[in-house]
Amino acid sequence: MSMDTWVVAILPLLVLLFLIWIFLRLGRNITKHINWTKRLSKWLLYVYIGMLLLAIVAYEFIPTNGDKIAAPKEYTMFKNENKIFQQAFENNEGSKFDSKFLVEEWTQELVGDTLEIISKGSQFPTERLNIEWTDSKEQLVEAKMYKTHSYMDGINLGEEIPLSTVEINDNQIILTAPSPKQLTYYLFSNELSVLSIVDSLDAWEQRRVIGYTYIYLKVPKHINVIDKDGLQFY
Repeated sequence: MSMDTWVVAILPLLVLLFLIWIFLRLGRNITKHINWTKRLSKWLLYVYIGMLLLAIVAYEFIPTNGDKIAAPKEYTMFKNENKIFQQAFENNEGSKFDSKFLVEEWTQELVGDTLEIISKGSQFPTERLNIEWTDSKEQLVEAKMYKTHSYMDGINLGEEIPLSTVEINDNQIILTAPSPKQLTYYLFSNELSVLSIVDSLDAWEQRRVIGYTYIYLKVPKHINVIDKDGLQFY
């Protein structure tokens, strides 16, 4: 680390120490003109001043946004992008898919004329499946997996919660949901605000974006697709 960087890093601390010294000097001068009934009162004043200064220092060192990834104003954009992608997905408009949501793609050569989609690990599958039927006479299936935005209180849940794993057999695509995971985090901020309970709930709802995992398949029309878990849009 260069000398200039060190100077910039410690400059705020030096300023704070200088301010503390000034306050202590002022406090000492003021107490000289006060007729204290007890010496303890004088030291209590010093303690209170010291606690106040420490609180100011701690307040300034608390980050405004901490580890937040998303600002509140970005949530409307996230929700709109999720909505646009879902509409394109439901309408089989693959050309309109936002490529930033793409997380995995593969090509599968089937053995036989049947493709079975199996969802495991969750009673309520979170994957959504859609099929674009092609006129190809081959046994090839093209598959792409997408994941849309998932945020809560500025935390990118998409990075915290793993995707479903994909296992490919001769004529099966097996999707296994990730194991349940409990996330615990603490939010600290030096932004002071007073909100009612209703306002707090509304703000929390506005800071929540739920995304999904989408599986988009291109399948030849002569292939029979078995989807027992009902993942497919109809």
